[in-house]
Amino acid sequence: MKYKCKKCGFIHEGRLSDGYYCPLCKAGIFDFEEIEVQKEEIDYKRVFVDPDNPALARIEEKCINCGACSNTCINTVNIRYKNPHKPICINCGQCILTCPTGALVPKYDYNKVLELINDKTKTVIVMTSPAVRVSLGDAFSLKPGEFVEEKMITALKKLGFKYVVDTTFGADLTSMEEAAELQERIKNDDVLPMFTSCCPSWVKYAAIYHSDLIPNLSTCKTPIGMQATYLKKFFSKEKRIKSKDIVIVALTPCTAKKYEIENSHCDYVITTSELALAIRENNIDFKNLSDSKFDSLNGSSSGIIYGKSGGVMASALRCLYKLETGSDLTSEKILIKNKSFYKEYNLKINKKQIKTAVVYQMENLEKLLPIKDEFLFIEVMNCNQGCIGGGGQIPMPIVDQKGILNKRSKGLVNQDKDSLVKYPYKNPEIKKAYKTYFSKPLSKKSIELLHTKHKSLAKDFI
Repeated sequence: MKYKCKKCGFIHEGRLSDGYYCPLCKAGIFDFEEIEVQKEEIDYKRVFVDPDNPALARIEEKCINCGACSNTCINTVNIRYKNPHKPICINCGQCILTCPTGALVPKYDYNKVLELINDKTKTVIVMTSPAVRVSLGDAFSLKPGEFVEEKMITALKKLGFKYVVDTTFGADLTSMEEAAELQERIKNDDVLPMFTSCCPSWVKYAAIYHSDLIPNLSTCKTPIGMQATYLKKFFSKEKRIKSKDIVIVALTPCTAKKYEIENSHCDYVITTSELALAIRENNIDFKNLSDSKFDSLNGSSSGIIYGKSGGVMASALRCLYKLETGSDLTSEKILIKNKSFYKEYNLKINKKQIKTAVVYQMENLEKLLPIKDEFLFIEVMNCNQGCIGGGGQIPMPIVDQKGILNKRSKGLVNQDKDSLVKYPYKNPEIKKAYKTYFSKPLSKKSIELLHTKHKSLAKDFI
């Protein structure tokens, strides 16, 4: 508060106490009047982060207003602020990875999860995304891209999770359903190309800027969406746990999943970087942990490669090839062409040529859209090289980013090469799921539980 002396004009800052006199003219307290304080206008170069943003937050005292986040948002994520009164965020968290001071962070939910673990009335289940297991080691001075799945499971057990399951099971479900959906669209010449719907940032971006493409989006839920539903509806009954007593937590490389799970069966999302914090704060010596295996719901290696750009495409094509030919698709049958801003994955099935595209980052998607009709199927990921470059991952030195992402990608690909279960339809747990609950992909039950409808968000933002 500021007060001005009516006699001499002296400005006093702060409250006036009884017996106060002007130091210049000795006027009394009743000769002062409160004046309006003009707030200093700051020219913000940074992106706006709404306090209610479910995905990310800003630590104000660390922000230096350098504009790195804004440059990332506008130039790479391709956010266009058409209405400054309705700031747009697709929750991808790429700004977190480019913030030089660590002012931007995922919205932390791990402490809430740890509190629920200590609630004896709750059964807390964590499902782990593939890209986490090639990034988590970075936080503990392991080699970039090192595959730390078994240590990760042990750490989660030490934190108190009752069940640790693998989201690659949900990825296998997605590949089965997505392949069947693509087969139906091609057969009926219905709304092509089909776009993948695994990346929540891409789906939100499409709903805002390209609502005309909503019919092109696959109706499949994401792997997390499918698996959370499976856990609530079926796993709970198998384990004789009341559905209301189950808490489902997704461990992901992705901040946008925190936005995605609103109004879903998944209760919480914690990111790779949040798990690293929880491990440290609970004095767990990650490097020296013993190895553990998943409790249930394992996936094939097709689910593991979901964590890298092109993995969803490769997995879905494996399932499509099986549907069309009855045989297994081997990698040499897919012709991959590297283009300047995307990749083509071409495949001949019987006498049909299946031409598809794989693209990541929205700036590259925009370049692809004018030629989208050349393809039957398009995989889109928002983050650099896919989920391995997600906003919830362990941050990388900018100068080493390309090399680290390549090592993370290789860490996932190597698991696929050495896998005994390479195809979703050969996964025993997927076989059981369809035999017991869904009958087949695109059955009435699977459409009810594993598919969703997308809606336009254009009027909400533009």
